Amino acid sequence: MNRARTSLELYQTHRASLLSYATRLSGNQAVAEDILQDVWLLFSRQQIETIAAPLNYLRTMVRNLVITRGRRQALEATAGTDFEVATAALADEQVSPEETAASRETMQRIIDAIVALPDERQRQAIRMYHFEGMKLREIGMCLGLSLTRVHGLIEEGMVICDRVRKEGQ
Repeated sequence: MNRARTSLELYQTHRASLLSYATRLSGNQAVAEDILQDVWLLFSRQQIETIAAPLNYLRTMVRNLVITRGRRQALEATAGTDFEVATAALADEQVSPEETAASRETMQRIIDAIVALPDERQRQAIRMYHFEGMKLREIGMCLGLSLTRVHGLIEEGMVICDRVRKEGQ
């Protein structure tokens, strides 16, 4: 009996904040009330002594039930509809051929701008950083430059590249 009273006390003490949390997540006060009812039904069956952080556990239960309810509602909204109708609103994630060509042209202009940079060390620093994934410290050791100088070279070069990219738009 003591365990049930402790669970109930914890739930009642934090019910207002849990309701606010559930309302914020679900966007609906009535749904939040239903979720808290479900949380209590599930939580009252738990052995609270074995839970390290009961309040965090309650918040996790609220979040999980909001997510589950949202998924169920989305599934129910498409039940009984034609497949083409249900999938018509989904965005096509493939890039169009025009976008691919434009991206390649922009990338080529940026590469040409890097090749045309007057400072060889700047070209190398940009290539090492952006294309080879090296860290500034590693680039500085390879080129015999300070970390500050490497950062400056890359930053100046990227300003030029950004200008070239914006000109192509």
